Amino acid sequence: MAEDRESLEVALHGRGGQGVKTAGDLIVYALSAVGYRVNGQPLYGGERMGAPVMYFIRFKRSAGPIDDRSLVRRPHVMLVFDGTMLAATPRMVESLVEGGVLLLNSRKTAGELGRPGRLVATLRASQIAKECGLVRGSVPIVGPVMVGAFARVTGLVSLPTLETCVEKVTGDMSQDRIEGNFTGLRRGYEAVAPLGWQGAERA
Repeated sequence: MAEDRESLEVALHGRGGQGVKTAGDLIVYALSAVGYRVNGQPLYGGERMGAPVMYFIRFKRSAGPIDDRSLVRRPHVMLVFDGTMLAATPRMVESLVEGGVLLLNSRKTAGELGRPGRLVATLRASQIAKECGLVRGSVPIVGPVMVGAFARVTGLVSLPTLETCVEKVTGDMSQDRIEGNFTGLRRGYEAVAPLGWQGAERA
């Protein structure tokens, strides 16, 4: 992590049914496993398919507690699980800090999106989720795919670390759904390239 940053903040934006809550929990567990002090806050209204869901994460290396429990307003990393949310909420990406990372589930390429001052990575997470059997009704559960991509583009946690934390969030899922989560993580990781982000942990 860049030494001049006391803490880093992440914002996940998606819709009910896409696995935002589970994805946020998995990132929190993984960051904690590699030594960060972490605080995660899910935010959602009625738990219904398609409703906006957010998850905010603060983390830092120091041993002291994270006293700030307010919502994340200026994230360093933003994951958007549904590309249509950018059109519906155009100011969303403006909250991302200069030099921050935007990871987007979209058919468009990073070049087509054109976000000056931000590092952008896109992947077809919905398609990958379907190929992994991660579907609830007609809604692709893109959470594992997005988390795998998060690990790849930021370098903050490794794929093996995520895999060791999966059992903490899968609960009473069926075995085939659990396997789908592992496959989704790996496919998401492979679908994007590292961005050389300055906030990433260096070996």
